Amino acid sequence: MIGGQLKRFAKARKDLLVAVNEMVRHMFDEIDYILEARNAERFASLYSDCPSNGYLCPYNVLMSTVHGQTCNQNSKDGITNKTKNASGIKVPKIYWDLTRKAVLTMEWLDGIKLTDETALKKACLNQRELIDQGVYCSLRQLLDVGFFHADPHPGNLFATSSGFLAYLDFGMMGDIPRHYRVGLIQVLVHFVNRDSLGLANDFLSLGFIPEGVDIQSVADALQTSFGKGTQRSQDFQ
Repeated sequence: MIGGQLKRFAKARKDLLVAVNEMVRHMFDEIDYILEARNAERFASLYSDCPSNGYLCPYNVLMSTVHGQTCNQNSKDGITNKTKNASGIKVPKIYWDLTRKAVLTMEWLDGIKLTDETALKKACLNQRELIDQGVYCSLRQLLDVGFFHADPHPGNLFATSSGFLAYLDFGMMGDIPRHYRVGLIQVLVHFVNRDSLGLANDFLSLGFIPEGVDIQSVADALQTSFGKGTQRSQDFQ
């Protein structure tokens, strides 16, 4: 309806109409608690088995997705024997007999903010492992499965005392088609390898830049943005 009203204005852009209609659609999705409950159970079924240790660093996840390669994690993070490893992903259980379209009833979870280092240490939890767990789960959502949590702000993520990374609020979710997931993987690979021309072509195939643009000029601009960073970023090691 809002998008339709905008069409009355000659200068309204098509992408603006799409954005407004998408925003309104998600707004109504977020107040449908039956849909949110189903999203929560689907998310749990897909990601509760996310590995809780091993190759959780971002570069290892990317390389395992593309090439099936992994590298060993070592103990340089200073994790002691008394520190609990990340236990996986936790989603509150839905109580369907008490849930309606306007009422969502789920399991209560006590948690610790991921930014509360003191509380995490008191619970013998390793902050780095919890963050790696979140990165791994996010990459799996975006690059592997395609069903993703679209609102993962700090209020919707916390650690449990047993070491799980808990997700809340499943009102805003999304699905990424396979060809886009493959395209995003290529973007990451070309970015890590500082392949500016490959990256420019990825942007074109994904629709980030319009047809007819001089790809070489885009590649040159990307190469300039890389600066002197010709080697793999430490963030991906």
